[in-house]
Amino acid sequence: MKDFLEANASIFNWLAGGVGGALITLVVGWLLRKRDYDLRLWDKFIERRIQAHENLINVALEMRTMVMPGAVDEKGEIIRGPRVLLSQEIFEQWFSCSMRTVLAGSTWLTTDAKREANFLQDYLATLQLHLQPIPSDDYLALGYIIREDFLAISGSLERAAFSFFEKDARQLRLSNLDERHKYPREQTEQRLKDTQLWHHWSKSSPVADAEADTDCS
Repeated sequence: MKDFLEANASIFNWLAGGVGGALITLVVGWLLRKRDYDLRLWDKFIERRIQAHENLINVALEMRTMVMPGAVDEKGEIIRGPRVLLSQEIFEQWFSCSMRTVLAGSTWLTTDAKREANFLQDYLATLQLHLQPIPSDDYLALGYIIREDFLAISGSLERAAFSFFEKDARQLRLSNLDERHKYPREQTEQRLKDTQLWHHWSKSSPVADAEADTDCS
C-alpha cells in the first residue's frame, strides 16, 4: 500500500489540489454573492431612511411657503400667511397628503424626527378643529395670526431631519423602536399652549380651556 501511495503521490496531490481549489472557488463565490446581497439590502435600507427624512423636510418647506396679499400691518410690516391656508380645500388636501406621506415613512425616521412629526400632527389636528366654524375665505386671515407657529414647527422638523443626515445616515440600524415616539403629554400640551393658535383662541373662544384636556399622549 505504501508503495502504491508513493508511486501515485503526484496523482493524489493533483486531485487534492483540484478539490481544494474548487472548494475555495465555491466559498469565495458564496461570500461575494452574500456581500452583494447585503450591499443591496443596505442600499434599500438607507434609501428608505433618506426618503423618509426628505419627506419631512418637504413638508417643512411647504409650511414655510408664504403668500403676501400686498397689505401691511399696524407696524408697517408686510402681511404674510401660509400658502396652505389659502382656502379650506387647499388646507384639507395638504393636511391629508402631508400626514399620509410623513406617517407612511415614520418607521424609518429617527426618534427625534418621529416626535416632531407627531407633534405636527397634534398641532394640525388642533388647527383643523378650530377651523371648522370659520368660512373658507377667512382661513388666510387666521394664517396671518399663526404664521410664526408654522415657521417654528417647520424649523423643528428641519432640524430633526438634518440631524439624521449629520449623525445617523450612515448607521445601518433603525432607531430603537421601544423608545417613546411622542413627547410626554405634558410637554406636548405646553408646546401647544405656547403657540399663537392657542393664544388666539384662548382670547376669543371659551372652548380653549376645554382643549387642555385633549388626549395628546
